Amino acid sequence: MNAFVKLPRDAFCAMAQRNMLLAKPLDYFSGVFNGRTPSLPERLAWIEQQVQQLLSWDIYCNDTYQVMIERNGPFIHMCIRRHDAQPCKEWKDHQQIKSQLIGPEYEAVELFPAESRLIDTTNEYHLWAHPNPRFRFPFGFSSNRCVIENPPASEEPSNAATSAAHEVDGTDRTRHQEPFSFASAQ
Repeated sequence: MNAFVKLPRDAFCAMAQRNMLLAKPLDYFSGVFNGRTPSLPERLAWIEQQVQQLLSWDIYCNDTYQVMIERNGPFIHMCIRRHDAQPCKEWKDHQQIKSQLIGPEYEAVELFPAESRLIDTTNEYHLWAHPNPRFRFPFGFSSNRCVIENPPASEEPSNAATSAAHEVDGTDRTRHQEPFSFASAQ
């Protein structure tokens, strides 16, 4: 993946965003307006609101991805999409994007929301990072770093991970993981 370049925020970008949103079909807007088709003035007002919001975001591009970053909330919000509009569910790419654009020691999460809060805008992925690089979310693994570049294909998946972790640092990582139950998380 190539390095990211920050795009300037200017009137040309704002107009391109307006034109892109104006070209969307009416069913796109009905998804935004709770199932109803909005009037032209409602669509125009919504589009202008989106363009103004976009002007406060930092936009980065590389050869594959466009990433928009909003720093105005309690968390840093990253919106990731591919230029070719294909799915971008490569976890390692998301990790690298977060590390390059926010920082390697910042933690970020992807939220799978309640259906009532679902926004599905065709292959956009959202990460929220805490603005403090020392903050750690109260969930996730607590053990040291373990990266498996090329897991052996001939073993069962659980054995492959244990064997590869053992090869990395000479220990059996599975002994260091605490068992998890939903009852203990409440």
